[in-house]
Amino acid sequence: MVKHLEIVRVIPCLADPDKIRFTAEFDRDISGVFPYLNAALDGAIYHHAGKTLTLRRNGRLITLHPRQAVAAKVDDLEDAHRILEWLIKLINECHRKRSTLKPNYERRAQLTVIDIVKLLPGTNCKKCGHATCLAFAALISAQRASIMACADIFLTPFRAKREELVNLLKASGYLLPDVII
Repeated sequence: MVKHLEIVRVIPCLADPDKIRFTAEFDRDISGVFPYLNAALDGAIYHHAGKTLTLRRNGRLITLHPRQAVAAKVDDLEDAHRILEWLIKLINECHRKRSTLKPNYERRAQLTVIDIVKLLPGTNCKKCGHATCLAFAALISAQRASIMACADIFLTPFRAKREELVNLLKASGYLLPDVII
């Protein structure tokens, strides 16, 4: 399906000034594969009417448009090219497997701070280095903190909350260590 994806713009990343943001153009309209990608990828945020699909990979936010890909929090141009290679492989593989996938046109919402804070212990213990569980949840939501910093979530009384939070984060595409549960 996709043979070429070329970087056409590189600018500093707004979220992290030490990183870059890039825009790349596809050699064709890829919007037809979005419902299949939405079905195959956990945590993708799909907007059928708007023809966009947003996903997270290794702390990077990548949004696909019919003829463009935009990525933020990218280390450098070498990293950008690795992302493009991965995207081409992902899109082409999903396109090849579309006969075995049921397209998903459902719009998934992005994980909110409130979704996360409801599952934290709520002790405001400051062991994570932040004043409140709410402040910590905001950083987790923005992928600027790891759930591993919350000592209380690993206590026995919070096991059910921890399991639900980990499952929610994984389903939303957040990177987590395998040792959490």
